[in-house]
Amino acid sequence: TGANKKARDSRRQTDLEKIRIALEMVRQVGATYPAASAELPVGLVPGYIQILPTDPKSGSYRYAVAGGQYTFTLDAKMEDLGSTNGDYGAGYNYRVTNP
Repeated sequence: TGANKKARDSRRQTDLEKIRIALEMVRQVGATYPAASAELPVGLVPGYIQILPTDPKSGSYRYAVAGGQYTFTLDAKMEDLGSTNGDYGAGYNYRVTNP
């Protein structure tokens, strides 16, 4: 139902914010964001976040670094079109980037 989709989308936004905060902590210590492996950040668990959140439906988010690891993107597949903020390919339609 619509309420379930909105609840999952809310969790996705919260998950990406948790990952973003952990990424910012890594950058404060090492000056760059961590590398990506299989579209996931390397080295966040357990030092910066206890468990790496997963999408409540598909199980995966997408992480990428660029610019010599000085910028990153985190993408999710939102179900409610009102929760999206773009089209980032492969069905990903919500993105969080470094500030």
